[in-house]
Amino acid sequence: MQQLSKIFTLFVAFLLATGANAQDTWSLERCIQYAKDNNITVKQAQANVRTAMLSEKQAKASRLPNVSANANVGEQFGYTIDPTTNQFNSVATTFNSLGLNTGINLFSGGLINHSIKQAGWDLKAASADAEQLTNNLGLQIASAYLGILLGEEQLENAQKRISQTQEQLNVTQKLIDAGTLPTADKYNILAQLAQGEQASVQARNTVELSYLNLKQLLQLEPDYDLQIERPDVPIPADANPDALMLSPVYQTAVGTQANIRAADFRVKSAQEGIALAKSAYYPTISAFANLSSSYSSQARDFSNPVLGPQVLGEPTILNVNGLDWEIRQYEPSSIVFPKLTYFDQIDQNFGQGIGASIQIPIYQNGRTRLSVERARLGVLTSQMQQIQTQQTLKNDIQTAIANARAARLTLEAAQKTFDATDIAYQNTVKRHTLGTINTLDLTTARNNRDIAETDRTVAKYDYVFKLKILDFYLGKPLTLN
Repeated sequence: MQQLSKIFTLFVAFLLATGANAQDTWSLERCIQYAKDNNITVKQAQANVRTAMLSEKQAKASRLPNVSANANVGEQFGYTIDPTTNQFNSVATTFNSLGLNTGINLFSGGLINHSIKQAGWDLKAASADAEQLTNNLGLQIASAYLGILLGEEQLENAQKRISQTQEQLNVTQKLIDAGTLPTADKYNILAQLAQGEQASVQARNTVELSYLNLKQLLQLEPDYDLQIERPDVPIPADANPDALMLSPVYQTAVGTQANIRAADFRVKSAQEGIALAKSAYYPTISAFANLSSSYSSQARDFSNPVLGPQVLGEPTILNVNGLDWEIRQYEPSSIVFPKLTYFDQIDQNFGQGIGASIQIPIYQNGRTRLSVERARLGVLTSQMQQIQTQQTLKNDIQTAIANARAARLTLEAAQKTFDATDIAYQNTVKRHTLGTINTLDLTTARNNRDIAETDRTVAKYDYVFKLKILDFYLGKPLTLN
């Protein structure tokens, strides 16, 4: 039994250790998708899309008839008009009325049709805005992601230099012990080791700040344990920014960039605004129908009169032979009209109506003309914004191509510099091992090689990001594969 307990304990410990070591890593695609699903700015843009969608539904619903019902009930006192008989009386009366009304627009100068079209263009513009915002956010995330990869590679290089410096320190110590080098050379190596540790700390801080930047874009908590994948980031073999020309890339970007489509949609929406303003010049024709009925507590059923009870008149004293005789006579029966029941009144007072109305604008203080002028200015403004958006895109593409070309040349130069300084450093190491040069020369050669390696790493990631910007304008997905 104790043996089984030990085995179970070891198994649980293994599972816990496995879970602790298993690190949930985020790819670039996952980061972008997470931002699309959770970023507040993206959600606000999506809310704007839903609002535009509701506006379009409301515009389409204007074609349908409107139906409304009304009912009221009350008690009136004093000398008032009976709402059912329209006669004055001073008797307390309970009244109730019911109604059902409907109407439909038959013609309004194209107001409804143009409202629907304008709402449709506004919906497309809002959707394009949301898409463009998401794309821009993806580009920012890609930049932050590559920044982390750059920082981590620089951190690895710094730690590798510390290890190499430590090895050089061991070699130098042996040469000092052998009497080949002076003791002062050891302190030069120690100074270089301290500089390497400082560079490692700076690189680690850069990585942490880069992670913080990515977390802010993803809107994660600062203490969230985020770790990204570290895929190989090769330079695409077919990458050739020198072969890219402004016109073809621009023509492709016009079809892929959502902000260009949004500007086009807003121009069309503004053009519909002119037709909307002009609709006020035309008459409005509508049809209507209604149903109504009413009830009054004083209403009587005059078609079914009822005779009231016979009553004796006032007595008359008649003296006959000295005797008083009381004589009475019956008065004729009164006619009584019974109250009409509630549902009988609703049935008898049921009324229907149908008709049409027309409103013809004659003079509106120039408001319609001014509205048309404002709508035309709105079209002009949207067209200017469209041209500005197109020009901005053209400038951005031209800058992106120039930056990619410059980044490529910078990377090639950085690679050549690194190759040369690395060869020089390897040769210096051999000479230092033989004791033919001092530690200062070795330190200088290593610093030159380290600087060249850092420049090459920065140039590589800068070139990759510049290529990703071109891919963005060409409508390609943002991936590192």
